[in-house]
Order: sequence, then structure tokens, then C-alpha cells
Amino acid sequence: MTEPKNVLPGHETQSQEMNCPSCGRFVGAVTKCPYCGAKVEKRISLVALRWAAVLLSTIGLFLLFLMAKHREIPVVLLGDVQPTMNFGQIRVMGQVVGDARTFRNGSMGFTVSDGTGSIMVFASQGQARKLEERNLVPRGGDSISLAGGLSISDDRSSMRLLSVNEIQLDRAPVETVRLADIDASLEGSSVEVTGRVTDIFVPPADSKRPYTLKLKDDSGDMAVKFWQSEYDQIEGKDVLNGAYIRARVSVGSYRDKIDLQLSSGRDLVILDGPPAATDTRSPAERAAASIQAKTAPARDFSRGRSVQAPSLSVAEITPEMDGQTVRVRGRVASVRAPKEGSRQPFSVMLREGDAALRVVYWSNVDDVIAVKPVPGAVFDMEGVVGAYEGKAQLKVESGYKVRLVDDLPASRPAVDESAAEPVAGITAERMGETVTVRGTLGPGRSLKSGVAYALTDDSGAIDLILWNSLVPADVLGVLEEGATVAAVGTVDEYDGTLQIKAARGHSVMVIP
Repeated sequence: MTEPKNVLPGHETQSQEMNCPSCGRFVGAVTKCPYCGAKVEKRISLVALRWAAVLLSTIGLFLLFLMAKHREIPVVLLGDVQPTMNFGQIRVMGQVVGDARTFRNGSMGFTVSDGTGSIMVFASQGQARKLEERNLVPRGGDSISLAGGLSISDDRSSMRLLSVNEIQLDRAPVETVRLADIDASLEGSSVEVTGRVTDIFVPPADSKRPYTLKLKDDSGDMAVKFWQSEYDQIEGKDVLNGAYIRARVSVGSYRDKIDLQLSSGRDLVILDGPPAATDTRSPAERAAASIQAKTAPARDFSRGRSVQAPSLSVAEITPEMDGQTVRVRGRVASVRAPKEGSRQPFSVMLREGDAALRVVYWSNVDDVIAVKPVPGAVFDMEGVVGAYEGKAQLKVESGYKVRLVDDLPASRPAVDESAAEPVAGITAERMGETVTVRGTLGPGRSLKSGVAYALTDDSGAIDLILWNSLVPADVLGVLEEGATVAAVGTVDEYDGTLQIKAARGHSVMVIP
């Protein structure tokens, strides 16, 4: 047994258990001398104390984690936000300034004010989808409570929404106003309008312009604008043109003119008939109008250029209506272009149930049509009724009178899978050509205004590009890596690499 060494000078007051029995140096609570490596026997109380310290520190860290996770996020006045709070999490309670805006990449942004200041709040694509699903998209005037992370720079500050579950929203009542009463005093607020849709202007493919809906009530007419994502959300949009609607819109301005924006397609409701008119005139004004109506001579507007052509179904068009101008809506069954060098017209067959109507127009009209008729899509066409081989036909005299209503074919696949061709057969010589392909999607790559997938079949691979402005959100939302799809689009090239740009509308279909 090793004899313990004498205590070194200056260590006389230390307990023998604090010194190495081999070299006599002070070693504290360790069980092995760091100087000579000899084993140091310790009292059981010191060992227990050491393990107790480790256990207590572990429990303390765990409790600290629970406290941080479940702590109440503090409510902070926006006027008290300081640069030192950058990246901190705060709760804001205030009022939404203007309707939330959905950006082209699917994310969302809105402004909140609490009386001491205002801040822009951003929500990610996934959060924006959840807000729409739960009907929690903030609107102007709504009272809101939310938690988020601060991002503060020298010239501005913003917040990133922490979680959709953290939002508490109280809807503000919306005033119903006549179109003629909407002026600059309502800018930045939301109002409810009702009326009849007299026209819808669909933007051309690859265009950055929005949809424009012409709305008319008893006081006047105005345009309501929205984008592809809002259009896809509208229920019953195939009967939108000519229907009576009620819509909540945001009042803004563009180039010093009043601009009405539809923030969500769910804010537009198609009514069963004309809304009940609200007479805002005083009793004296109503009495004067009644007297004037009885004494004023009748006016004839039959020759006015503003007289709208009657809307009829395909089955209602007969040869006996020869020479009449009518508007017809139907689903395109076929499109036949004229042979090159001939004087034949374009021939489009419209169908509605079992009824069919041939529509014809010449190249000068086709050049003006923004969105060309394609089989399966629903179109509105206005023209003059004529007779051909004993059957009624419609002659369209203006390309502006041919408008897309809905690009989703009914009761048939969105993409003709049988027309798919091998990817390897798509070469640079086919640039600009419309093709159909079928394959498996690789990992998605986020683009500035869309997403790209590598589409692979047995013959090879090619990039499939989907732009947010062209492809509906309900199509983009179901696409993922590993999905088998059929897609139709235009052959294009970027940076020397061939790619397919998905066509407008429901141009990509997931195959079970």
C-alpha cells in the first residue's frame, strides 16, 4: 500500500482528501491526479455532491427550456419597438390597415396599426394557404392579435408571422355602397358592392395584367381587378359573366383614379337574381322623381351603341334569327383553322348539352382574340346569326367579342394523357411548339415567380416550368416530388437548356 506523501508547503490547511496520496499536490474533487495520474480516494459525500450538481443542472436546463417554450409572448406597443429588439418575438394587438395582399409567389402581407405606430406583417406560402382555409385572411378594419418575429433595419421594420394558431381576428362590419358613391375618401378601406357583371377581360398568356371585371349597378359602373389566384377561388365562375354578384373589395388608387381590388375569390358571391335596391334618396327627391317619370316623354335607346346584345343559350339560336346580334356561351368542342392560302374562316363548334352551334370568324378577327378558343374551355362569343346548310351559325365580327370564361374542361381530364410523347423527342427544332408530356417530378426548385421541376420519363428528362400567374394555385398545391403527372406546355430554352413552360390554366394533371 502506497504511503501518503507529506503535504506540500502551503497546503497544510487542506483536508487530506484534497491532496494526492502519491505526489502530495492539491487535486480538489477529482478522482485521478492530473499531475502524476495516481488514483485519489474520495469521501462518498464528495462523489454524491458532484453527481447531484450534474443532475440539478440538467433539470435546471430542462425547466428553462419549458419556460422558454411556454412563456407568454409579451404584448409590445409598436411605438416602443427599438433596434435592440431585432429578431425578438412580440405580440401586437391592433387594427388591420387595408386588405391583405397575396404576392405572386403565394406569400401574403398586411399592415397592422395599434395607434402608436404601424408595421408590415408577412406570412409564408404555407401560412397564407392556412389563413385562406380558415377564413382568417385579414381585411381592412379587422381587429387582430398576432405574434411574430421582428426584423428591424435602419429605414423600416417588419414582422414574420410566428404561427397561424397565434392569430385572433375580429371581423369589422363592411359598409355596402353604390358604385357612384366610391371616391377618394374611401381609399384604404374595404366596402361591399353589388351589381351585374357586364363583362370580364381575361389577360393574354404570359401577360402580367390582371383580370378585369366590369360591374354595373343602378348608379353607374366600375372595374374590379384581380389576379389568377383570386380567379381560381371564385365558385361558379363559369356563369360569372352576366350574373348578379356581391363582393367585398378594397378601395385604392392607380394613376390618380379609383381602383377596386378583389383580395380573395371567396369575397365574391354569385347571387340568384338582382339584389334588392336600396333607395337612398330623401322623400322630397323621390316625389320629384315620380312626377318627372310621369311627365317625361319616353326615350328610345334602340339605336344606341351601348345596347348590349341579348345572352342566349346554344339551343335557343335558330336560323329564323338571321341578322340578329346575340351573345352565346358554350363549351368549345372543336377548333378548325383555315388551310394556308385559302379564304376559309376559322370554325369553332360550341356545345351546350346536346345542342351545338357553329361559330365562324376570319384571320383579322383571330389576330385580336386575346385568349384563343381551345377544346374543353368555356367561351362567350358575340356575333350575328346567319344560316349555313339549313342550320344556324354565328359570325363573329370582332375579336374583342370572344372571351374566355373558364379554362377547365368539364367531366374530362384536364390534360389528354394519350397525347403524351417521349421527352427525348423534344428538340431545339421544336421551339415554340405546344407538346404534351408524361413523367415523374423531381425536387421542386423555387423561382422568383414560380417553380421548376425536372420531369423524367423512360427516355430522358426535361425541366417543367410553372409560373404562378399562369397556373392556378389548386394545381400548384398538389404537385410534389415523386408525383406522376401529364402536362401540356410550350417548348422553350433557357441558358442553353430546353424546358417546357406549362400552359395557362389546368395544364398539369396528377396521375393516380
